[in-house]
Amino acid sequence: MKLIYSLLSVTLLTACTVPALQSNNQPAEEKGAMTPPDAIKHDPAHPPIDCPLRKQGIDPGKLKPFEQMEAYINFLDQESRKVWQKPQEVVAAMQLKGHERVLDLGAGSGYFSFPIAEKLPLGRLFAADVEPEMVRHIHHKVMAQGIKNIEVLLIDPEKPKLPENIDLVFICDVLHHVKNPKDWLTGITAQLPIGAQIHIIEFKPGDLPNGPPESVKMAPEKLIEIAQSCGLRLEKRLDELLPYQNYYVFKK
Repeated sequence: MKLIYSLLSVTLLTACTVPALQSNNQPAEEKGAMTPPDAIKHDPAHPPIDCPLRKQGIDPGKLKPFEQMEAYINFLDQESRKVWQKPQEVVAAMQLKGHERVLDLGAGSGYFSFPIAEKLPLGRLFAADVEPEMVRHIHHKVMAQGIKNIEVLLIDPEKPKLPENIDLVFICDVLHHVKNPKDWLTGITAQLPIGAQIHIIEFKPGDLPNGPPESVKMAPEKLIEIAQSCGLRLEKRLDELLPYQNYYVFKK
């Protein structure tokens, strides 16, 4: 992990910064002055790396250092999580055909983004999060692994803007963090085409070894009520797939 971060720090500087100006007291040809950015020509087979955060108005230089985020990312991606989160089983339950446009809303470290993208050889996975450091992490991992069908997005926590023509929105362990879940889910549903699905995973009520405090959990009946009020229909509910969470599939 540290090696990847070190290598990608160089990539970030290359992709998201403007070259320093050449000193005026030395000839450009002697110092190998760089061509102005707008004049650089690239091989079409090797296009320039584009910084998604800079495109969205975020200065990458002001983000938290990689080292400060590493502990949290390691916590999210810890091997023991597979025992109860069952990422492969969850992705299989999504029943993807391979051509869909899927939005992982609240992607975090990309825990589900990458296994979902593997099932979309003809589709596209949009990994969206409110934390620019997480967007940066996923973007760098995508570049390092040469993944072509993942795009990262930094979103507004209250009014996320969705890409067009999304077939499926995946929301795992996010809804209980949302301040106004009904308004939030209504705004998301309004941007989806008819027939699109929203898959929601939330922690079950009760005293569990993993998950948020009981006080912030959303009761299953309340979650379904909110979803239905937003124009969604409950397609199925997978209560036995995961030991600590319920899996809901809604359709617009």
